[in-house]
Amino acid sequence: MDTETAEKNDDQILLRLPKTLKTQIETAAKLEGMTTQEWIRKAVSYRISLLNVCPACGTINISTAKYCNECGASLKESKRTLYMEWMAQNLEEEFGEKGSQLFADWMQLVDDPGAQIKSIDKNGKWVVITQEKP
Repeated sequence: MDTETAEKNDDQILLRLPKTLKTQIETAAKLEGMTTQEWIRKAVSYRISLLNVCPACGTINISTAKYCNECGASLKESKRTLYMEWMAQNLEEEFGEKGSQLFADWMQLVDDPGAQIKSIDKNGKWVVITQEKP
């Protein structure tokens, strides 16, 4: 491999996906009129936009951080914080007290989808989210 090819590959991330997920992504991309790579880039870009990125230095912080672990700046103005406040307010306005629980459930899914995937049961074209009883 020549130097130019090696440098180009340094800017890439290789994803290994289960065959069923790959098929689902290909279908979603086709339905949106995109290539699979374009669809994945869009999905990753969207997810990154919901990260707790420091508005001062651009460092990505854990989702619960209040201050940047790199420069110490407040994360109150991060896109994630602003978006979460907006989402919570809209759910509360629309659903009242139930909106707060919907927001909490949604946040669990956004912050830890791996843990939440256990509670999702796929039944044909329908996805049913079940809650385990405490």
